[in-house]
Amino acid sequence: MKQCVLISVVVVCTLAVPMQLCADAIPFAYSGPGVSVSGTFFGSDNANGSWTITGIDATYNNIQVSEIVAPGFDPRFLYNNLYYEPGYADFAVDYLGIVFNVPGLGDVNLCTYTPSGGCGDGGYYSILWSGHSYQFTPVDFVRINQSQIASATPEPATLALLGSGLTAVGVLTRKRWMS
Repeated sequence: MKQCVLISVVVVCTLAVPMQLCADAIPFAYSGPGVSVSGTFFGSDNANGSWTITGIDATYNNIQVSEIVAPGFDPRFLYNNLYYEPGYADFAVDYLGIVFNVPGLGDVNLCTYTPSGGCGDGGYYSILWSGHSYQFTPVDFVRINQSQIASATPEPATLALLGSGLTAVGVLTRKRWMS
């Protein structure tokens, strides 16, 4: 009886958690003088026309981007890692921007300038902190519509959790049949 209850709990947790831990995939690209970036942001839908970006799979001038930098982690930038759909905001990123790390180069902030403030002097900017100085580059950003955002892409940690849960169920079931 105890094994049946334990198996039931593991199965319910395994199936419930992946539904909550999913990330939307948001393709993006931008370029400017000496800068070419393309890839996919991964984030959670805030249900208000914005996404909190938590992951990235992209290249910066043919260098694989390593990660999204968590807000507050890089003191050289003020940033919030939010992405906005076209109907919600004028720009895909706000004046605070999205920060990611490029190995060997440093942290990069993709942000905008508006009359209320922000980076640069109008439109989108890519700001690279090289460890010694800021390099401001005006860029053209390819903005996508919400209909192009792929929903519910499981994050790797979610898939690992699902796999370990199914393995636990298999082990417990096998032990029960062997007894």
